[in-house]
Order: sequence, then C-alpha cells, then structure tokens
Amino acid sequence: MKKIIVIGAGISGLTAGIYARQQGFDVLLLEKNPSVGGLCTGWYRDGHYIDGCIHWLTGTNDGNDVNIMWKNVDALNENVNIIQLNSWGTFEYQGKKVTFWSDLEKAEKEWKEVSPEDKKEIHHFFKMVKDIQSVELPLDMPASILPFKRLLKLGWDVLKVWPSYLITMKKSCEEYTKRFKSPAIKWAITHAQPGAGNLYSMIFCYGTVASGNGGIPEGGSKPMVERMKNKFLSLGGELKLNSDVDHILVDKKKAIGVFLKNGEEYLADYVVSALDVNYTMGTLLQNKYHNKKLDSRFYDYKNHPAPSCCLLEYEINDIELPIPYSFECEPFYCGKDLISHLTIRSRRYDLNTYVKDGKTTLSVLIDQYGESYKYWSHLYRENVQEYKRLKEKLAVVVMNKIIDKIPTFKGNIKILDVATPKTLNRYVNASRGAYMGFLFNKKANMFTHNGEVKGLKNFVMAGQWMQCPGGLPLALSEGKFAIQRICKKEKLSIIFSHKEEPARKKQIK
Repeated sequence: MKKIIVIGAGISGLTAGIYARQQGFDVLLLEKNPSVGGLCTGWYRDGHYIDGCIHWLTGTNDGNDVNIMWKNVDALNENVNIIQLNSWGTFEYQGKKVTFWSDLEKAEKEWKEVSPEDKKEIHHFFKMVKDIQSVELPLDMPASILPFKRLLKLGWDVLKVWPSYLITMKKSCEEYTKRFKSPAIKWAITHAQPGAGNLYSMIFCYGTVASGNGGIPEGGSKPMVERMKNKFLSLGGELKLNSDVDHILVDKKKAIGVFLKNGEEYLADYVVSALDVNYTMGTLLQNKYHNKKLDSRFYDYKNHPAPSCCLLEYEINDIELPIPYSFECEPFYCGKDLISHLTIRSRRYDLNTYVKDGKTTLSVLIDQYGESYKYWSHLYRENVQEYKRLKEKLAVVVMNKIIDKIPTFKGNIKILDVATPKTLNRYVNASRGAYMGFLFNKKANMFTHNGEVKGLKNFVMAGQWMQCPGGLPLALSEGKFAIQRICKKEKLSIIFSHKEEPARKKQIK
C-alpha cells in the first residue's frame, strides 16, 4: 500500500485520513496537540464544558452532499441528536427587536410589523433567502472534476434564481441596507454575522439554519471530532498525538516525508498538510515556495479580511434567552478596537451538555481582525503578565456590560475563560489568529485553490483556507478533495461519487 502522511488532525485532516483509508492507502496522521479537533474543539472550566467552535453546523439535513460526508466520517450518525434552533438570533436596536426566525413566514410578518414602510424590501429580502436556500452547492467533488451533468444542473439551479445571486454576491450588507428605512432592520442585517463579508454569505447562513440544515449536534464540537477520530482508528489508520512537525522532507522536487521537532522522521509517498496555509508555506516548506495568489491575500489585511475573535465564557443562572442575542452597549475597547455592541449566546439549548446545577454557560464572541491579532500577539510576546491582566480586565468589562443589559445577572455571573486571537495562533498555528478563511467582498471575490504547490510533487494542501469563506463544511470538503486529487494522480477511479459514500474500495498496489 502506498503511504500518505497527513499533518494536522482537525476536521480536514481527520476527513483526509478517513477517506484515504477507505481507498486503501496506508495513513499516518500527525497532530501537535494532545487531542484531535484543531479549531473544532471544546474544553472544561470549573466543571463546565465550553464549546470553542460549533454555533450551528451546515449539513444536518439527511440526504444532501455535506450530510452524506459528515455521516461517512461519523461526525454525524443515527445516534446523534440534532438540535434545531427556532431562530438565527434576535437583534435589539433603539428598543426595537428584529428576530431571524427559522420560520421565514413568521419572520417576514414580524419584520413588517417592526417597519411597515419597508414592506416591499422585506418581502424581497425573504424571497432572496428562499431562492438561495433552493440551490444545493456541490461540495463533494472539486469543480475541476465535477461531471458535466452536475455542472449543468448547478448552472440551471443558479440561473433560475439568478437575480438573487447577482444582488447578494455584489453587495455588502452595509450597502444593501441603504434600501431600508428602519434603523433596527439595518442594524440587524449588518450585525447578523461577524465580519465584513457580503450579503450572500449572510443570507446563505440564515437560510441554512432556517431550513434545518444548520442544526447543532448534541454534545457539540468535542464529541463530534472524537467520533471522527474513532472512525479513523477503526479503519486501521495510525494517529500520533503530541507530534509537532518541524518541516516537510523534499527530495528531487518531491515531498517524501516529514521531520518532527523531537527529531523523529517519517517517510511517505504523499504528504497532505491540513494546516493553516500560511504556516504550511512559510514554516513547513521553509519559505522555499511562493504563490502570489495566496501571498497577496495573507499579507493584505485590509482587502482580504479573515475573522478572528476574543471569546469570553461565563457561568450564568439557567434562564431563557434568545440565541444569540445582540444589543447595543456603551463603547469599550477590546485591544485597540472600539466595540459598541455585544452578541451573547446562551448554551442552554443543549440541556444535557451545558446545564449543571442550575447553571449554564454564556459565550460572547467579539470580532477581531488582522491588526487586532498584531496587538494581542505583540503584547503576549513582550509582556505575558500584562497580556493576562488585560484579558481578565476585558472579561470584567464585558461582564458589567451584560449586567447593565440584564440586571438579574448581578451576583449570578462568573468568568470562566478568555481566549484571544493569539490563543488561536498558539494552539493551531492560525495566521492572524483567524478561525475562518478569507471573507469575500467587492475587492475579494470567491477564492478557491487546488492545494498544489508549483515545483513540488506528491504534496497537497487541505483545509478551510482552500476555499473562502472557510468553516467546517469546507474543511470537510477540502479534506476529501485532497484524497480525490491523489487518487486522480494514481489513476484510480474518482472516489465517492455524488450520493454514494463510499464507492468501491480499490486496493493500491
């Protein structure tokens, strides 16, 4: 059997390992941390489970491409309960509440009550949500090897709702809201998701949750990646934790293995890096290869934003709250950024996982970007104690803002944990501390990369950075794509065709 080394046991690396084993490759999966999951992770503080990733998961409806893949890697299965939220969030501005109900008819009716003068535009907004809901994007195969019939169907599906695509792909949320008169609806649309992305991205996310295809697997991130790990091991894959790769071994312009920081060396026929692309190119490949398409994005923070965050976790009394709930607050500084609103997310939707002794966890995610990462990274490097002090100060400031909004929390809220963009960089080598890939906007359209490095054979990159805007479903897809590309090079039948997981296994000689 030919051997593949996969670097990084996050969603993409685990997926690549599982698909490679199903196709008959010998697979060694290397992970620098003591547990798998990468950015899809969770941990415990004071007896509470904290989920560091999943707010909702694309692909929870049976039968679509992403759902089939999630089930193939055992992230989802018949024993996993899917929790469906009744809304994508409530956004309060100047005393008026706008809720993105999962019931689109209910949401449209309520929005019209909030702003009767915007009746026509509100109806058009929800039409666009339904239009974009109707198109299933092909995420099971790279576009370059997608069968003609699939391409034709996709083209026809998009053509039928082309006006909605044309409007949403070319406009930012801020530009689009100029059509509305209601300040509350403008504020809701521009604050519905983190980031300076475009209208399409926001509507796609809302439509996914509203359709039920964006549910939450009970137990959250950690149990999900553990199921994937166990699937990989059950297929005979080899996993080495606490194995930090120093660099990729190259001989005669071909990747032949890896060298670990502990001095160990492993050889293989193929190497797949499922890590942050900038880290892969700059560190693992020792900055010997360059790609203008990638470099221009990683080093242009303004035109190519990638979202990071400060994530604050609290223990609160177990009470009903909208999920999530976003509201204005007195401005405060997070690093160097002036913040004037908070989005809080109670985790009580999963009683078995997050509620303990009448208490539950509350998450607050504060947007941070490239320049913010520089601030936190510099502070950590120059003065760790000051870094820790400012993290704690931030948690106290935010806690008081929450109490100002919800006075009943006074005396009933406790700080559990604080993570910054530097935290993400430390644990998973994330450039800019980003938790997702590049956003797309007017200056940065849809981005895809085939994972290959010019001048280097038998090497493939995987992970969410290969397609914007990243996220779990694209990490899943790109892990599979990496193995499909290797199979194509090996002249094997392209594995796992549409709606078939897995296809026949073919032993590699």
